[in-house]
This record gives sequence, C-alpha cells and structure tokens, in this order.
Amino acid sequence: MKRFRESIAAALLLCLLACGMALVLAHPNALLQDFRSGYMQARPDAPTIPDKLAAAVSGAENAVSQAVARQTGLITLYGGFQRLIGCEIVQDASQSNNVVRLNNGKLNFIARDAQRALPDENAARLNDFAAYGRSLGIPTLFVLAPQKICPFTDDKPAGAVEFGNENSDRFLSLLAPEVDSLDLRPAFRDAEGGHAAYFFRTDHHWTPEGALLAYRQIAERLREVYGFATDPQADDPANYQRTVYPSCFLGSQGKRVGPLYAGVDDLTLVLPGWETDGFSFEIPHKQVLREGSFTDAFLFEEMLAPGDLYSTNPYVAYTGGDYPLSVMRNANSLSGKKVLLLRQSFSCALAPFLSLACDELDIVDLRYFEGSARDYVAETQPDLIIIVYAASDTANEALFAPLAD
Repeated sequence: MKRFRESIAAALLLCLLACGMALVLAHPNALLQDFRSGYMQARPDAPTIPDKLAAAVSGAENAVSQAVARQTGLITLYGGFQRLIGCEIVQDASQSNNVVRLNNGKLNFIARDAQRALPDENAARLNDFAAYGRSLGIPTLFVLAPQKICPFTDDKPAGAVEFGNENSDRFLSLLAPEVDSLDLRPAFRDAEGGHAAYFFRTDHHWTPEGALLAYRQIAERLREVYGFATDPQADDPANYQRTVYPSCFLGSQGKRVGPLYAGVDDLTLVLPGWETDGFSFEIPHKQVLREGSFTDAFLFEEMLAPGDLYSTNPYVAYTGGDYPLSVMRNANSLSGKKVLLLRQSFSCALAPFLSLACDELDIVDLRYFEGSARDYVAETQPDLIIIVYAASDTANEALFAPLAD
C-alpha cells in the first residue's frame, strides 16, 4: 500500500511538473517581458560577464515567479500535491511566510523565521496615546481580538513555531493600569463550539459569527464601564438572520495553496432579523454615502456574487474593504455616544455590529490614514476610543507607531 501511494505521488509530481511547464510557457511574450524586467533590475552599470550571468538568473527567476502568479491552476495542482504527500507546512511564494495546516485542519500564515518579539515599544506608544486621550477627557479601551491559533490548545503541527499569543500576553502585561483592556480570547474558548468554530478554514479572519461574538463581549463592557445603553435586540444572537453561501470563499491562505489542499469555505452572512432603518455609511475619500437599513448601509452584496475563487473576497461583504477613514451613523441608537474605532481588517465584519451601540462610529485604519490620530481625536472629540487589534498584531510596529504622531 505504501509503495502504491508513493508511485501515485511520483506520477502526480511528474504530471504537476509537466502541467507547470506548459502553463509557464503558455504566454511567451509575457514571459520574455518579465525576464527582461528582472534582468534589467539586477544588471548593474558597466556589468562584467559574471554580472550579466547573475542578472540573467534573476531575470529567469522573475519570469517564472510572475508566470506562476498568473496561473491559479498551477497553484491548485501544487497544493493538491502537497496535501497528497501529507505536507503540513507549505513554503509560500513570499519569502516571509509559510502556510501551515493546523491540527484542526485550518490554515494560517506563520513567519518562516519566527522569533519572539518585544512589544514593549508598542505598549509604551499605546500607554502614551491613552494618556493623551485622558488629557482631553476621553477614555481608551484596547480590545485584543483572538488570532486563529488558539492560546489554550496546541494546534500547530510539528516544526511550526509561532509567538503571537505569547507576544500579546506580554503586551497586555505592559499596559498602564489606567488603560482599560478587554482580552476576547477566553470568550472564544468558552463559546459554543470553541475557539476554532469562529474562524474560516482557509483565511485568518474570524467569521461573521465570530464578529458578532466579539461585539457582544464589547457591548457588555460598554454598558458596565462606560454607561452605554445598547439595544437588547442586538445583544441576543437569536435575533439575527443567517444566510449560508456555500463554498464561496477561498481565503488568504487558501489562495496560496489552492482549494485541493484544505477545501473552500462557506460564508454565513449574519444580519439583524428585526426591522432596521436610519443607518448611514460614509467613505469620504471615495465620496460614497449609503443610507437606509443596516443591510442598505453596510452590506456590499456584489462581494457575494459567484466568481473566480482566487479573485473574489466575500469576507469584505461587510463594509466593502479597508479604508483610511469611514463613518457609520445610527439614528436609532440608545446610547447617545460617539466612538472612534482604530481598526485593522478584523473590523470589516465587526464595525457594523459596533454601530448598533452608538450614534456615530468613526473608523480609522492607521495603515492607510495619512492624518494624525491625535489631531483627529482632538478635532472630533469622541466619547470613547476603541482599538481592536488581533493577538498577532501586538508586535506590529506599523499599527502602533502612528499613535505617537
């Protein structure tokens, strides 16, 4: 049996190589253009013969790399072969990451040379930013969203090393006593189905059910600590309607290894089951203003249309994507509060639910926002600043350095 499986694997590898060569050579003009581009980038001025040979190698590497990127069929075949031979850690085209198949069958990126990071400077930046907010009479709530790798179970396969949860534990321990924080990881562990049930198989983001679970935890803190009045309908998960879009989503990790490696995700859309009206969603830099019900304002249904799994992203059906600045308003809010949300991509699905708890939700993504976060706080005077970052983000300087500006 073992010999038979090895023979099948060898045959498939030869087939993969043949198909790969055919796909690479399918567009000779593009192949030649990519070779020239890589060659010219690597070729120094007044090159010697060894310089030209090295540049030619770089050109060939660039041509093949670009050809592979254009051929999703090759990615699918490659991932299927990796699955057949039982490979749990797949080298990604990016030099920085591997795609790892966790013991629960779900995929995640893990840094190729993962090392313990020191989030000390990021914690100091957050402490200083929160102190600035307090000087204006504005409190800050830091919410730690769970990453896909659970801190309470060892889901990593042998040989996979990752420190996201360890880094975030240290980060939380370094926050000043005056900085309120909410660690969502225990809530996900204790929720029905456990931590893994609230994450996609082929993508690192939480599902809409995970975003709703996060909202309920945050809403509880808003009521208990900050005096928010939230709609009781919004706090009960039974009051939401759910629509399943089967096999529609190949996530960020799935796109790197193809659907044969770990399958394709369903997406369950979660929307209020009660009548909603009086919502708006503004995206200033796009000059977009959407008004009406929760669905009218926040759901981009075109993202759910059938299409090529490698080019569609149904996860961003909520809000449509990542923006430097967007603003949600809820005319029916019971809280009378204005909130500033500093976010990353997990909030695509979370932000619409958070809008149920406040009159206005200003949403800033510091990865793209070109202004000053401190100036924005001073100008808009929110009642509360909420920062929602995942456990894997706590050592990411790009998300925290702008807090100092």
